[in-house]
Amino acid sequence: MRFAVPLLLIVAAAPLAGCGAAHDPSLNEQQAAAAQNRAPDRDKVMADRWGQIFSNPAAVVAAANDFGFKVEGYKAAGKGFAATGKVTWPEEPNGIAVESAFEATGAKADTIETIRFTFDVKHEEKLDGRARDSYGYVRRIVLGFLARFEVGPGDTINGALQRRESAKDVQHGVSIIVDANPIGGGNAKDRHITVTFTRVGASAPANQTQGK
Repeated sequence: MRFAVPLLLIVAAAPLAGCGAAHDPSLNEQQAAAAQNRAPDRDKVMADRWGQIFSNPAAVVAAANDFGFKVEGYKAAGKGFAATGKVTWPEEPNGIAVESAFEATGAKADTIETIRFTFDVKHEEKLDGRARDSYGYVRRIVLGFLARFEVGPGDTINGALQRRESAKDVQHGVSIIVDANPIGGGNAKDRHITVTFTRVGASAPANQTQGK
């Protein structure tokens, strides 16, 4: 009988420990689900993953650099912080050039509030057989960047990127806008495409740097 009380205390403490871990605010949904021995809520998992993009400037800069944007870092700029870079695809001319710019902005050094990709898709007079592949650069860069964080833009945005059309959507606490417009004075198929990801509730300074 002397061992009964300690055994009961151990048994009683086990679920309490699990409950405490599940409510630990430092745990993401997948970790909390594991602590509670349950299946994770998919919407919460996706919200966590999107949230990690905006709370991890170093990872965002590294992901942009994976696509050749040559971003130096997330630094003080104006009233907040910014990371910028540029790249032109393809590396060898094939009749289509995609001039790309990357920008991440926010009010604090440890938080990004807006991520923006800008693409100018321009056609030359003569296209070679590889030119068709260049149409996919916009979509491949955006989807590839998001894949680094295990998220995707959803069917609406994915379709707009593929067709080089405008669209907007809100998912998992993020506003996504694709703005596609003709480029005046060039080929009728030339497009200026801006893809913007904004954390819902972002402060004004993060949204005032485009074009500056």
